[in-house]
Amino acid sequence: MSRFNALPLRTRLLGLFSQPMDYLPKAPDFLLKAVQRAGIHPVIERAVLGKSLPLPKVRQQQVNTPHGPVDVRLYYPSTAENLPVILFFHAGGWVIGNLETHDVMCRRLASMTGALVISVDYHLSPWVKFPVPVEQGEAVLAWLRRDAVSLGADPLRVMVMGDSAGGNLSAVLARKHPNALKAQVLVYPATDGDFRSLSADENSAAPILSKRLMQFFYDCYARTEDDKRHPDFSPLLAHDLTGLPPCLIITAEYDVLRDDGFAYAQRLQAAGVTVQHEHYADIHGFLSFPTLCASGEEAFAAIGRFVGKVL
Repeated sequence: MSRFNALPLRTRLLGLFSQPMDYLPKAPDFLLKAVQRAGIHPVIERAVLGKSLPLPKVRQQQVNTPHGPVDVRLYYPSTAENLPVILFFHAGGWVIGNLETHDVMCRRLASMTGALVISVDYHLSPWVKFPVPVEQGEAVLAWLRRDAVSLGADPLRVMVMGDSAGGNLSAVLARKHPNALKAQVLVYPATDGDFRSLSADENSAAPILSKRLMQFFYDCYARTEDDKRHPDFSPLLAHDLTGLPPCLIITAEYDVLRDDGFAYAQRLQAAGVTVQHEHYADIHGFLSFPTLCASGEEAFAAIGRFVGKVL
């Protein structure tokens, strides 16, 4: 009997939706590029990702980085000035995902928290490699702090958030720039490129993210095997985690990255960092599928409470 039979039927059906993703490791370049460019059909968006909330203002612009311009999308919850900021990095294994895949989530975050959410469309692998997305994220953070007043943002109330690969990038930025950030929210983050955890084996055939697909993502992102042991690639391997901003870590039981989140939470706690760890009996990506995954609403509420405390 599969351990995934414990999941609700609607959640298990996501396995059918995600099955084509398992063919990405063998996809020719033109097909991979097409997947990266693909948007989301409105019907699928409503049925799977949930309702897209209206906001007073949503706009897009480019930010210059050492590796070329990066698009960012700004979600304003109100017309107020001096707004707190959530700098958001999307999931997708550094290979897929874009501003559109996380538009619904970012709108909800802005509406729920009252924060200006800035979503970062960092460049994707395998066309760029580590550490390009990290350095692009750093450049966007520097831009935000420099131009905060003109953006209607408070440079003293900035936090990072990301899911999966975006959680990886958020963790790296929080470690490298702890004084610039008030907090970090890491949603089922990838923290160890070694990828030999028990959860990777237990959940090797899990819906949404299989072990094979995650290994493909790691291999696309890394230039060499040595990259996977660099702390900016694998936050879990950083020697010193003291002095980092408070952290909310969200993990899912039926996820190849489950143990990455557990291990990183333990490392942060051992280093004296304030950590809140919320674990759910759900699958990787469940926050993106609140209509199909039972834990989505509960996790959003936990994020809202955490942001309310730290910002």
